[in-house]
Amino acid sequence: MESEQKDKREMHKTNCSDCGNECEVPFKPDPARPVYCKVCLQKPRTPRKSTLTNETEMKSPKPVVEPKPVVEPKPVVEPKPVVDEQSILLTKYQYLLADFDNYRKQKDKEHENLSKFGNRKIIEYLIDIYEDLKRIIDNSDSNDSSSQVLTLIIKNIESMFKEQSVEIINSVGNPFDPNLHEAIAYTENPDIDDNVIISETRSGYKIHGQVLRPSKVNVCKNKSVRSGVDIDE
Repeated sequence: MESEQKDKREMHKTNCSDCGNECEVPFKPDPARPVYCKVCLQKPRTPRKSTLTNETEMKSPKPVVEPKPVVEPKPVVEPKPVVDEQSILLTKYQYLLADFDNYRKQKDKEHENLSKFGNRKIIEYLIDIYEDLKRIIDNSDSNDSSSQVLTLIIKNIESMFKEQSVEIINSVGNPFDPNLHEAIAYTENPDIDDNVIISETRSGYKIHGQVLRPSKVNVCKNKSVRSGVDIDE
């Protein structure tokens, strides 16, 4: 009866984990455990250690592999253009030299103008004295000793005027020039050409070619005179 029950046990086919031969076992094989046939089962072995080790290795969790950090690519830096420092310095030097040359010319011009026109006020003052002395001489006796002294002073002033390039503006008989003359009166005279200076009430002077003071003159006008200017009768 017992043998019949043994024969009725369900058998499962599998392969021996040791010899590899096909065999039948009365239990359902577990793929995670080794299965041995009857012959190999009688052999001395230490299956537990290796089995446990294999089971432990199989059941041990796999190490978690952390993802590698994403490295962002470095921005591409364009190479700076090659600068020729020597050329830059040379250009700066040329600009500096030109600025200095312009400054020197400006200062030379200022010095020249100062030497020419720096004594302008003194010359104007001497002109007034010069004309006063001439009026005194014209109205005095030429044989008077004081007149001779005044004449000497006038000559000295005229010599100084020449050294300073001071000259009298010629007016009478010349055409009227607004740059040189100041018209203070207009007179009709058919014997004289129109716009010609008839007389002068105050002499004009120039210094180094520039007008120091204009001449005050009477101009011939044979046509109708503009409003605001009287005609001498």
